[in-house]
Amino acid sequence: MEKIDHFLDGFFWPKSVAIVGATNNSTKTNYRLTQNLVSLGYKGKIFPVNPKEKEILGVKAYQRLGDIQDGIDMVVVGIRPELVLDIVKECDELGIKRLVIVTGGFSEAGAGGKKLNEEIRAFVKAKGIRTLGPNTLTPTNTAINLVLSYFHLKNYKRGGLSFGFQSGFYEPKMNWIFSHLGINKMLDMGNKIDVNEVDALEYFSLDPSTKVIAMHIESLQGDGRKFFKVLKEVSQEKPTIILKSGRTGAGSRAAGSHTGAIARENDVIFDSMIRQTAAIRAQNVEDFFDLAKIFEYLDPPRGGRLAILTMSGGEGVMATDASEMYDFRLADLGPETIESVKRVFPPWEIPVNPFDVGVSMQFHLANLPGFFSSLAAIPKDENVDCMVMQMPPNLFDFVLSDGQAMSAETQTLVNDYIQVFVDMKNSGKPFAIWRAGMDAQEQMMVDIFQSHCVPVFPSSVRAVKAMAAMNRYRKRTSQKE
Repeated sequence: MEKIDHFLDGFFWPKSVAIVGATNNSTKTNYRLTQNLVSLGYKGKIFPVNPKEKEILGVKAYQRLGDIQDGIDMVVVGIRPELVLDIVKECDELGIKRLVIVTGGFSEAGAGGKKLNEEIRAFVKAKGIRTLGPNTLTPTNTAINLVLSYFHLKNYKRGGLSFGFQSGFYEPKMNWIFSHLGINKMLDMGNKIDVNEVDALEYFSLDPSTKVIAMHIESLQGDGRKFFKVLKEVSQEKPTIILKSGRTGAGSRAAGSHTGAIARENDVIFDSMIRQTAAIRAQNVEDFFDLAKIFEYLDPPRGGRLAILTMSGGEGVMATDASEMYDFRLADLGPETIESVKRVFPPWEIPVNPFDVGVSMQFHLANLPGFFSSLAAIPKDENVDCMVMQMPPNLFDFVLSDGQAMSAETQTLVNDYIQVFVDMKNSGKPFAIWRAGMDAQEQMMVDIFQSHCVPVFPSSVRAVKAMAAMNRYRKRTSQKE
């Protein structure tokens, strides 16, 4: 661990966490707060606090914070809002300086909630208690298995992607996010009673293990000038993706209904400020996660020459349209590459870019790994900067009969098939796949590909659009084509 000179470092690397409101009742959402720390193996001490329990999930429980003799690095509060202020005051009495308020029902919950919100805000500011939330389910640091969530997380991939969120729209997606993306850290600022988007961006800019930053913002609550100054600097060094919601009057009012903060910024001004940085603005949630995935998995292309491999002529046309829409040009393959590709042509001549894999593959079903190995020459071509490909139909349909169990020989064939695509990705050129269908067996293949950091998208347009964002980022960070 490399210590960072920033107050948020203590939130991401606590040596101990006390959970106020921990419970043995698995029907209550708070149960998951302790369960995830225990099941994932949090590398610190866990202190469940519940006056009615002696033990929670095999961990000794305490009636109150004052009963804990060991030092408490961070307190997580998940009790009714009217009881939270008492716990905040107890933290002050015990000298605890890091507080996470999971509880909702404050500035977003009418006059009473707003009054309580301001009382806590004034108290923590006066006492120097750095506070995350209310209405938050982080911090997360996969390096020490620190994950706070209302969903039971089964496992996760570690990586260089760090998320900053203002609201919990990501929470129902937690298992998908953690299984499909390489997560480093997450910070949900919630109602921003203290910690805000400037603090999060500053920390991620300093954190050497954060390679890609993705932030969701509904309202700028910190110093706007400072935010854009940090954004301009960090986006030159680390791909930084910004999703700004609350863009319309109605959206701004909706944001206030659950975070209590009205997004008063003029969206045109916000957008023009983003354009003065190298940050990438996501237009919607799908865009946000597509961009986060491709920047986490791949390096930007060296130029805008794109190769397309498709399973049908119609899909090839749509992918070609997308390439022109997003400022790519179709790569002109070199003579050696064309010669390699021609070995797997159907019995007639077809274009090599976009290349119709579907019509060619039907003549080579007996040796699919060999067929795709011939196509591996494409990403190695010096005239190709990046490549997108439609996922071939499910391999299991070709190698197994109905109900047949997979033999060792068949498993080897499947592994060889997968390795061909991994090799394409490892050729040094950005390589992405889009799905052919939506069935369960195909999802198995998607999971396998993405476990090898080969990004898979729902359509050719989204694959090309995400790849194009990487190409624009390269240009905006002064890399030469």
